[in-house]
Amino acid sequence: MFRTFFIRNVPIALVVAVLLTLAACGGGGGGGGSSGSGSPTGTVSVYPRFAYVANARSNTVSEYYVDAATGQWHANGYVPAGTSPYSVTVDPSGHYAYVANQVSNTVSEYTIGANGTLTAMATPTVATGTSPESITVDPTGHYAYVANGGAADVSEYMIGTNGELTAMATVAAESGPVSVTVDPSGKYAYVANYNSNTVSEYTIGTGGVLTAMATPTVAAGADPYSVTVDPTGHYVYVANQINSTISEYSVGSNGTLTAMATPTVVAGTSPLSVTVDPSGKYAYVANYNSDNVSEYTIGTGGVLNPMATPTVAAGTGPYSVTVDPSGKYAYVANYTSDTVSEYTIGSTGQLTALAIPTLATQNGPMAIAMTQGSAPVTVTPIAVYVVDESDNTISQYTIGANGALTAMATPTVPAGTYPSSIAVDPSGRYAYVANGSSANVSEYAIGAGGILAEMNPALVPAGTNPASVTVDPSGRYVYVADQGSANVSEYTIGAGGVLTPMATPTVATGSNPIFVTIDPSGRYAYVANYGSADVSEYTIGFGGVLTPMATSMVATGVYPASVTVDPTGKYAYVANYNSNTVSEYTIGAGGVLTPMATPTVATGTGPNSVTVDPTGRYAYVANYTGGTVSEYTIGSDGALASMATPTVAAGTDPYFVTIDPTGHYSYLANYGSANVSEYTVGTGGVLNSMATPTVAAGTHPFCVTAWATIQ
Repeated sequence: MFRTFFIRNVPIALVVAVLLTLAACGGGGGGGGSSGSGSPTGTVSVYPRFAYVANARSNTVSEYYVDAATGQWHANGYVPAGTSPYSVTVDPSGHYAYVANQVSNTVSEYTIGANGTLTAMATPTVATGTSPESITVDPTGHYAYVANGGAADVSEYMIGTNGELTAMATVAAESGPVSVTVDPSGKYAYVANYNSNTVSEYTIGTGGVLTAMATPTVAAGADPYSVTVDPTGHYVYVANQINSTISEYSVGSNGTLTAMATPTVVAGTSPLSVTVDPSGKYAYVANYNSDNVSEYTIGTGGVLNPMATPTVAAGTGPYSVTVDPSGKYAYVANYTSDTVSEYTIGSTGQLTALAIPTLATQNGPMAIAMTQGSAPVTVTPIAVYVVDESDNTISQYTIGANGALTAMATPTVPAGTYPSSIAVDPSGRYAYVANGSSANVSEYAIGAGGILAEMNPALVPAGTNPASVTVDPSGRYVYVADQGSANVSEYTIGAGGVLTPMATPTVATGSNPIFVTIDPSGRYAYVANYGSADVSEYTIGFGGVLTPMATSMVATGVYPASVTVDPTGKYAYVANYNSNTVSEYTIGAGGVLTPMATPTVATGTGPNSVTVDPTGRYAYVANYTGGTVSEYTIGSDGALASMATPTVAAGTDPYFVTIDPTGHYSYLANYGSANVSEYTVGTGGVLNSMATPTVAAGTHPFCVTAWATIQ
């Protein structure tokens, strides 16, 4: 059965260094990451660093950083793109990224920061032809090419020293060009023409100009959708969507393609993407309608041979497949299930799902691009902030090399009356505090070493008794749960970090909303309603506005005090203060929470907060009345299971627990003993008290958050 999908604006049947925070006291979905370490591949050290996914249905690009030791991606925010971004690529230097927007007929241009985040260039877009479907950059980084599916041509651009594209000419293709690639030598380009069942062939001349070869096209299968060249430049492969095959070609000395003796090999149903690993030994094909990836070894003469296990499962609607620059991992963008599947590549090329096999994207992921470097991404812990409710202050600490906290030279900064929650934006430039009794939010700029400085204005109004604040993963929006007025206040983050209420300044919640969080993909918001024993569910729309889901609430235990989402965006957990349980949910289509088969697990007495570590393998609950932290492992289905050591001792009245973004340290705000417990995260996720088990805080430390930089 074929799925309906929109391509070239015509519905057809698919026979076709960022900042990280963890568990701010009122925000954050537990998404963070561990510092990666990798091994050299061959004689050159090559590590995957950052990854980008073009999301056609949400008009965004999701950003991730890669743990090179495990291959695991970690959410790093998202940025807006044009309408229906279909393709994303990065230049060879890893400094620039480009996105082809199929409906708005543009290419979005970004610089890539040291932390992997994308920033729109001074000229944020350039025009293309009609319905751009694919963009690529040549190996020199001097030229870019866009296949325009609705115009039957290829746009050519020169890349300036600042990364901005300057249009050259266009060159004719055949009908329906949907994929363009350049060979490793930078001398030849090939375009798959969907409607004419051909591949166009070009030489790349002086100044990057494409010139049709003497034989301008070669025949392909039915509806060729993707074309790739192997790393040696000797072979070309084309995924043919309609007849579910891969065409195989050898590349002549002048770049012309010749069908191999075995001209095609069978793939899965509706193959849309084909790629070859950096070693040139393996090829992988994303099969949209059979929800799997075909696996091949590349034999003598470039012939593809199905592996012993010819396919591996993917998500729903796998649209594209890519191999990381080190050749150790593979990733698949699943258009229908809004996920990326993650795999390791074995010694024989066989794909095996990672321990955490998928993670959420924004809506409609279609294409993936990755950067590489000579060193892995590093995550560096910077600071911890503790909200001191009775003192109306925020305590500030630096995080040492061993995770131990040291009070900053300025140990505290003032907040409003009865501050209850703090959140740090993804850029590491701003922090916000919900002040429970003064009906406002404190705003801070973050200076060198993590020191907070009040903005001007220092306060912005909120609802009654604001209990929790969070920042969305893109760093553009802030949400505050107003316990007394039963709503969420919504803000945009403007110049200098100042908050401005949205045109729709509030959205209703259940009774006594006490905690708000955003899932790592930035698509959904969840609010724990302490008084009505439920969680409000919202989608995050254009401009950050929250809209209640069709199923606007899901039941919890008694007095839900905290809600968190795991780093993959697949599971949610709620600490129920008065029923001594954690409610467990899967996150389904559209973000709706569904109780797991075992809907709750037992905790200690008075569970007040729940958090998940950056790897998504462990969860921790602060038990306020019991004076402990409950420890759990997270199973492959998201269910929590108590560790062999089910609890560790805390201070008096532990109120909030967090894990730092490296996943190495944990901190616990002890409301009754005026201090913060410090732990290292040991083997199997067990918390171990540091040599100095506590550090002094204010009179009543209410919550704690840790943040780090990546680079």
